[in-house]
Amino acid sequence: MQAGRNRGWRDWAMVLGLGALLAGCGGEDAPPAQANTGQGVPQDAVLAQLYGASCKQCHANPAAGAPLTGDAAAWAPRLEKGIDTLLDHSINGFQGMPPLGLCMQCSEPDFRALIEFMAAAPQPAEGR
Repeated sequence: MQAGRNRGWRDWAMVLGLGALLAGCGGEDAPPAQANTGQGVPQDAVLAQLYGASCKQCHANPAAGAPLTGDAAAWAPRLEKGIDTLLDHSINGFQGMPPLGLCMQCSEPDFRALIEFMAAAPQPAEGR
């Protein structure tokens, strides 16, 4: 009998956890007109892995409502609040941004570097 109660609790915990993950990409109702994906991924291999596993889900998806990677206009009002505020929002969550941005292994320096990467305007390819 005890095992059945524990399983029921685990099932509910999994449902709530899945709901939290799905809600993590929520935000504004109207998505931006287009994604600015010209930046690809960070050049640093570790940051590229972190970006691909956590940030890209929302920050490269116009329907998610998050500021898109490389969209300087969307990032400008956030950057005006300062990097410390952006770090706080990344670590503790804010509106549609889930705590730790679904990057449980990210350190504060990782978050800082990822924010700087996503907020930067795309650089033109060399030779153009």
